[in-house]
Amino acid sequence: MKARKMPALPFALVLGLTAIWLVLFFGLNGVNADSLLGFTRITARTSVFFFLAAFTASGLIKLWRTEAARFLVMNRRQIGLAFALAHFIHLGALIAFFALSGERPGLVTIIGGGGAYLFIALMAATSNDWSVRKLGPYWRRLHLTGSWYVWVIFLNSYAGRVTEGREPRWMFAGLALLLFAAAGLRLAAWAKGRTAKRARRAAETA
Repeated sequence: MKARKMPALPFALVLGLTAIWLVLFFGLNGVNADSLLGFTRITARTSVFFFLAAFTASGLIKLWRTEAARFLVMNRRQIGLAFALAHFIHLGALIAFFALSGERPGLVTIIGGGGAYLFIALMAATSNDWSVRKLGPYWRRLHLTGSWYVWVIFLNSYAGRVTEGREPRWMFAGLALLLFAAAGLRLAAWAKGRTAKRARRAAETA
């Protein structure tokens, strides 16, 4: 099937999955600290897949020009915005959990996670053609720095749970491995691009 733009699809997936999680966690158990905690966990694990899709799109198309890679690139902006929506839904649930349970997040979590949400908000606000034109090279720097910062926060979250021995360890290990694979893919695509540029320069000066 030929890749095409489907701008509504990522948002429909986020909203559809959120509706399912709402029914599963609150429709069956009511609103309490335990159901809110379960909802925060599943929304975080949902959003990481949208993040990985946006994070790897450009690398995939540079390494393998498949229809799936073309689809991700064509819809990357909408996928990134859908990730922002999913992760802010997660934030809302997290705030509700802390308010209801009386627990308080640590300072490191507030600073590190707060920085991630600041980057997500800035990237979402500048995910438009006007911002690309106005910010020029700063647009790429913002999105490059922000995406890698969010990657670090996700990796710290899931790899940390493996080292702490939290269950299910297999799931946390799998998510951490996916994040490492995504970073490796991005770096491989970057290296391929650098090699291609050097080859072109060498051909021009020959």
